[in-house]
Amino acid sequence: MDTVSIGKVVATHGIKGEIRILSDFPYKDKVFVIGNTILIDGREYVIQSYRVHKNFDMVTLEGYSNINDVLFL
Repeated sequence: MDTVSIGKVVATHGIKGEIRILSDFPYKDKVFVIGNTILIDGREYVIQSYRVHKNFDMVTLEGYSNINDVLFL
């Protein structure tokens, strides 16, 4: 399986488990789709929600609904 770097997790956002990704990837509309799988530190996560906030891509992952669940990222 080939991997492509789509960005860097830079912080969490809010208390609902959202992560802030800094990305200059040109095909965001094809990657950040609900149900797609992304790799973070070698583990697979499924995208539950996606939105853009300022210059960041905000992603919520399936099974992670609290800020305490995603602090390790």
